[in-house]
Amino acid sequence: MFHKIDPERQDPLTVSVQQFEQRLQWLIDHNYQPITLKQLVASIDQKQSLPARPVLITFDDAYVNNLTYALPVLQRLNLTAVLFVPTAFVGQCNQWDGCTEPLMTTEQLKQLAPTFELALHSHQHLNYKTLSISDIQADLTQNITACNALEIPYVRAFAYPYGGRPKDPATKRAMQDAMQQAGIRLAFRIGNRLNRFPVNNRFEWQRLDIRGTDSMARFVRQIRFGKLI
Repeated sequence: MFHKIDPERQDPLTVSVQQFEQRLQWLIDHNYQPITLKQLVASIDQKQSLPARPVLITFDDAYVNNLTYALPVLQRLNLTAVLFVPTAFVGQCNQWDGCTEPLMTTEQLKQLAPTFELALHSHQHLNYKTLSISDIQADLTQNITACNALEIPYVRAFAYPYGGRPKDPATKRAMQDAMQQAGIRLAFRIGNRLNRFPVNNRFEWQRLDIRGTDSMARFVRQIRFGKLI
């Protein structure tokens, strides 16, 4: 899970271009096989096999810097990735984080194909951990309606903003039912653990949080072992 790419800056949400390329090259050199979101959905829905050591490269929030700096690296290495889009903010900025970064316009999102697949990241970038089921259902509906209105191909998969899901088991089940009814095939939390196949719950896929403040050695340990104590 990546967020921002910058020529030089490194912070918890930002990796430098050099870091980004080094980490992807390591995956290639160690025989990890980048897959698409469509492949992952097919592996669950249709029992299609995945390559050995599959890895899904994902980005949250649709920052313009993903287009400017991440796309050329992915193209050069012949890799694909997924971009989870909070649809209320297309062409605006990250209002949930002080409006510090511009987000892609519809036309910029279109420029990502075919390297990036697009998917859902809520409409208002809300933390589902704190929402009622009616608010979750409303946001999901807005997210899908807005994605359809963009007239850009996307996969009905979802990444929870902040990794947040309801703590109450009944509310969480109701949320997952709403996702299923909306045609959402998979949903991603953070978790920082490796996914073991078959995954017990298609709405609880875990991702590794890749930070610019982490060393290359820590990245390697994350990829090999998952959550670091």
